[in-house]
Formats: sequence, C-alpha cells, structure tokens
Amino acid sequence: MKNLFYIPIFLLFASCNNKNKEKLLTYEDYQLHAANMIAQPGFSGDSMLYKMTGADAELERFYVDTKKVIFSCLYTKLDDVLSKLAIYKDSVKVNRPVEEESDPDTKVSFEMNVNNFKIDTSKLIETKYNGATYKITIPQMVGFITMKSNLQGGAFAVTPSGQTMISHGVAVAVKGEPSLSDLVKQLTDKTKSTEANAQKLLDFVTNEIEYSDAEANSGGETIKRPDEVLFTRNSDCSGKTILYASLLQQLNCKWCILYYDRHVCIGVAGNYTPTNAAKVILDSTTYYVAEITAPGALIGENYWQEKRKANDVEFYQIPENGSAVIDYKTKKPLEFLKKIIHEE
Repeated sequence: MKNLFYIPIFLLFASCNNKNKEKLLTYEDYQLHAANMIAQPGFSGDSMLYKMTGADAELERFYVDTKKVIFSCLYTKLDDVLSKLAIYKDSVKVNRPVEEESDPDTKVSFEMNVNNFKIDTSKLIETKYNGATYKITIPQMVGFITMKSNLQGGAFAVTPSGQTMISHGVAVAVKGEPSLSDLVKQLTDKTKSTEANAQKLLDFVTNEIEYSDAEANSGGETIKRPDEVLFTRNSDCSGKTILYASLLQQLNCKWCILYYDRHVCIGVAGNYTPTNAAKVILDSTTYYVAEITAPGALIGENYWQEKRKANDVEFYQIPENGSAVIDYKTKKPLEFLKKIIHEE
C-alpha cells in the first residue's frame, strides 16, 4: 500500500479564519500544491499525475517535511517519464533494478526534490463528462486549495446543543471562478430561463456525479471542494451540495443551503411548479428543495416520501446575506469557533 501524504480537509479550512497578508505565490508553491494534490487520490482522482504532466507514472510517496517525491514507472518508459516529470534529469536519483533489461514489465522508482518537479502552470487539466469537459489550471486549483476562490467566513459553528458542525458554505466557489464559469457555459443555454438552467445544472450533479456510500458511511464529515468533486466524479450529499451551489453561483441564481438531520441539500428560489412540492420559506423568499442525491431529480419535487419534510430544516445559510449559519427555529445565527487548529 502506498504511503501517500495528505492534509486533512479540516486543515484547509483553517485558512478561512486566518487574516494573514496575502503573499504572491511562487513556482515552488505551485509545485508543492500540485504534489500534494496528486498524493490525495481520494480528492484528486487516480489520474491526476497523468493529467498534469502526461507522464505514465505513479507517485509512491511525498515527504512534505523534506520536500522529497518518489515516483515509479516501467523501466522501458523511464526516459520518457523523466523528460516529463523532471526539470533537471541529472538531479534525479534512480533506483535501477538488477535485471533492468530482461523483463519489459520491470518497474523502477526514482526520487527528487519537489522543486525539480516539472509542471506547466498554463496547462488545462481536463476531466471529461457527457456533453461537457471540466478544465482547470494549477493556479486555479491552488485558488481553491488556499480558499481564495471560495466564499469566506467561519468554518465550524456550534449548535444550541453544543455540537460542532461544518459550514458547507465556506467551501462554495465565488462568482466568476474561471473553471466553473466555463463549465456552466457548457452546461446551460443563455437563451433559456434561470429556472431551466438551474435544472440543467441539477441534472449534471445528480446524473454525472456518483453518490459515494464510502464517504457517507465514513463515520465523519467528508468535505470536498467543487473541483475535488469534479476530479473524482463522486461524493456524498455534502460534496454534491457544495458543487451544485458553486455552479448556481456562476448562474447568478438565488439559492440557500438547507441542513437537516444527517443530510444537507440546496434550496433554489424561482418560479417552479412541482407536482408534489418540497419547499421552505426563509426571509420571505420561497426556496424549492433540490435533492442532489436523487438521479433525475426535479427542483422542488418531494423525493423524501415520509423520511423527512421540507420544513424539518435545522439550520440554513443564505450566502448572499453573509456566511452566517442560522437556526431555523430561533432565526438566530450560530457562533463560529474562533480557532480550532494551529497551522505550523
């Protein structure tokens, strides 16, 4: 089993509460972030290294403390792989096999400093879907990682019962985020109504993004950024909610996040006429429930049967009004934790 380094998703949230001065990122910063994303296949997909570099290789280990990376590939492809992964080939330490020429399937590993990792910051990293292709550059990806392309605000709120809940709104993309704006243009028709296009985006999320039972049953809350959901093509209700909200942001559609007991989804405002309506009124606006886990779901249609009712909402967020998580019963905002982790 590969011993890949990864940063827990909650650590990424810590940057939301920090008010450090924004620094200009260097090429080495991009190299480090790129290596870290590749080291997290659960969030970036198994093919991220190939998408970034075109190299037919695997990342075996990434030592963040020493900034060392170890790759492996077939010995017969070593020269081609090194030309795509290394800026300076002579600086790479290759662990050559004893019988290097006898077996075409012999694998070889090699290590180098992360600042020798060759990446193209202008390259479009593509994930193809039916009828659309998600395209993003490494700098745009780092915008998500550093939370510069996400809505700001507290990450962890305390409920009236004293429990800590994660704000999903903080992971939603800002309006005008380039990679998602491009995807929305591919998925929608500007000659159609906002309601019709909001449904098109829901169709994409419910039909193209697989529901992840592994995330849902992990015993904790898995929060994926919108780019991570698109890279992996799967998530539970949390990631699907964040992705759909991020797409609606690019459409300039009025929406909210609805938190239920062990479930989260989106409410969409507009002129909808569902047969069996699931809707909730917040601040004098009617939001129709968009059930992001039901394939082919229609905005406002009740897919829950007797499982829950639309007005069983516990908390909600209306991001256009700010980052507050509001208690549905009392209409009072929850308090955010000021600091939960210390970054080194």
